[in-house]
Amino acid sequence: MSQFAAFTGVFVMNWEAITAITEVAGLIAVVASLIYIGTQTKQTNDHATAASETAWLDALNKIWDSWVTDERTISALRQGFGSFNQLDSTDKAIFHMKVGPLVNHWVLARQLEARGVLDPVLTEEIHGLVISVLSTPGGLEYWEHDAQATPDGLELLAEVRKRKGKEPSWIEMMPWWGPD
Repeated sequence: MSQFAAFTGVFVMNWEAITAITEVAGLIAVVASLIYIGTQTKQTNDHATAASETAWLDALNKIWDSWVTDERTISALRQGFGSFNQLDSTDKAIFHMKVGPLVNHWVLARQLEARGVLDPVLTEEIHGLVISVLSTPGGLEYWEHDAQATPDGLELLAEVRKRKGKEPSWIEMMPWWGPD
């Protein structure tokens, strides 16, 4: 064998080794990249969930704040929890504009939970609150009129009727919200 052939064989073998090492290094880089992307995606999802929950809770607090804006609103709610049908038109409108957003917030919670950006515990908490509000005598009267206007409204109405008397209503838990 000539020196050239021996040299070429060593040279070829070195290129094969280099190619193998490069392929292994490339594989390691791909795996590392996938791990990094997976970690970044999880962190992004965690941040999105936290932001979504914070915004959702802020909106819920605004709903609660709107319930105590003035004496007329408080009175309309308190009397409405006793009997929605006995309210005058203005108080019915106030009651609707205060209780309706609470129900809509529950609908939003269900949608956000389905997308994986809201903790199911929060959805269950708002669900319990909505049920307790709609389980008041006036809440049920109101919801019998309004259920068809809300996604899942009839399902919620059936659930309120089923739970009525089995779980405390809003005014049974907090009697100061009941009518005078």
